[in-house]
Amino acid sequence: MIKVGTIINTHGLKGECKIYLTTDDVKDRFRQGRILYLKDGKPLTVTGFRMQKGFGYAKFEEIKDIDEAQKYKTFDLFIRKEDLPSLEQGVYYYHELMDCQVIDEKGISAGCVVDILETGTHIVLRVQDEESSFLLPFVPAFISNVDKENRIIYFKDMEGLR
Repeated sequence: MIKVGTIINTHGLKGECKIYLTTDDVKDRFRQGRILYLKDGKPLTVTGFRMQKGFGYAKFEEIKDIDEAQKYKTFDLFIRKEDLPSLEQGVYYYHELMDCQVIDEKGISAGCVVDILETGTHIVLRVQDEESSFLLPFVPAFISNVDKENRIIYFKDMEGLR
């Protein structure tokens, strides 16, 4: 399951929920009829969604009023991985890159991806082994191949990189 937001408050008397968003595709994740899940697996069906001042406001079929909505305050919302749309070749979801083994062109492991940083122009992977960590720009100059099936990222090691 992939986290797409957190219910941070109620809004109005009819059970609308104010949501802190952790997804970049709100139109798909919160479209009418979309089923989101709580951590315990309970489904919530989106019946309405709008954006206001950087927050999402969602109405769910299962939440009828403010008292019911109050019970879900601080709960995270998730989407199943299999419900995510397919991406074009060479584009990856963050969860597909996290925890991947990182191997250089000589076949030597450099560690695993432990964090993903957004820099504006591209993402940067934090790769860590038992002793140290380094930052690996996720660009073709450094990344030679991503094997999603085996969870391996192959990179071109250059002087000064680590």
